Amino acid sequence: MKLLTGTPLPVQAWYGLPAEITVENGLWHLVRVGGVALSHPPVVNLILRRGLPEADRLHLSFLHEFGHLQTLPVALAHALLLFSLRPKRRRGPARVMKTLAAAFLAHEAVWELASELYVVANTGEEYRQIYRKHPNPGGQLVFWIGMGFLATVCTLGVLRRNQTT
Repeated sequence: MKLLTGTPLPVQAWYGLPAEITVENGLWHLVRVGGVALSHPPVVNLILRRGLPEADRLHLSFLHEFGHLQTLPVALAHALLLFSLRPKRRRGPARVMKTLAAAFLAHEAVWELASELYVVANTGEEYRQIYRKHPNPGGQLVFWIGMGFLATVCTLGVLRRNQTT
């Protein structure tokens, strides 16, 4: 599929949610779900796709954005896990803010990983070939190790905080 920068493409998640995705040229991405526009800078895509030819970058970025839609149930399940366990006792405001910040980081990291895994699963060998032709080891290390670290450490931290007195 040839993507044109700034061209909205209609999509539908496997569970029926319709949306429209617009991938801009490195500046902003737009996902519109049910009339609600979710415009955001493509931070993860800028890290992962640095140095790729435009066609490959747009293609993988589009799949990553679609991956967010496809993996929304995973993100919601993770959020439910983070917020399902109530602390055994009341916490001070500082502790609550730290826990909320950790939960937010954990949630974002898990969702970014799930979305990129969706890209890998849907492109298979093409994904590996693109990065073999245009290596970006720094960006890939920062993404996979950084997001994996944040997802693991922050999730475990939130769960541990909510289980201890």
